[in-house]
Amino acid sequence: MAGSSSYSVLPDQTMDNDDAQIGVAKTQGKYWGIFICWLLGNGCLFGFNGMLTIEDYYVYLFPKYHPTRIITLTYQPFVLATTAIFTYHEAKVNTRVRNLAGYTLFFLSSFGVIILDVLSSGSGGIAPFVGICTIAAAFGIADGHVQGGMTGDLSLMCPEFVQSFFGGVAASGAITAALRFFTKAVFENSRDGLRKGASMWQTNNQICIYLMVYL
Repeated sequence: MAGSSSYSVLPDQTMDNDDAQIGVAKTQGKYWGIFICWLLGNGCLFGFNGMLTIEDYYVYLFPKYHPTRIITLTYQPFVLATTAIFTYHEAKVNTRVRNLAGYTLFFLSSFGVIILDVLSSGSGGIAPFVGICTIAAAFGIADGHVQGGMTGDLSLMCPEFVQSFFGGVAASGAITAALRFFTKAVFENSRDGLRKGASMWQTNNQICIYLMVYL
């Protein structure tokens, strides 16, 4: 009888151990998912915040065109219009494709900032300024794709994922500002330091956005 009772306990212990291991795996996966969502939230505004943090460079290039105002005013209508269109056609849209398209557009727009600066050789003029405004509009379209789509997808998964995503959105401004201070300090006393600092920052920005698109 004693032997039979000992055998009856073993399956229960095994089940308890399996449940504990599954619980640990779920917890670890959840924390990893929270971190990934934070990075994806960061990627939503990383590129556009990068443009805003180098506005001192744009003020130097385009003193007559008020870039500190025009870039933001160009961005806002496009993000609002894109969000409104997706809200109206929400039932017909593949959210996964929407998110991928948005992050890809973030990457291409950030790359476009670097290419435009190289092609214009850091000179001012109306044509480069129109190009900058076009890229700002592209950032707005990308943001309209991503923020609504990611919020909808994450809302179906876990509340912590949504909180982490918007925490990343909020943190992107602080991170981009800190990185910009670093690049300005590195090239502060060098010849053409303002442009070099902006170029270095945009290159770092491009690498970060590529990693977020990959995720």
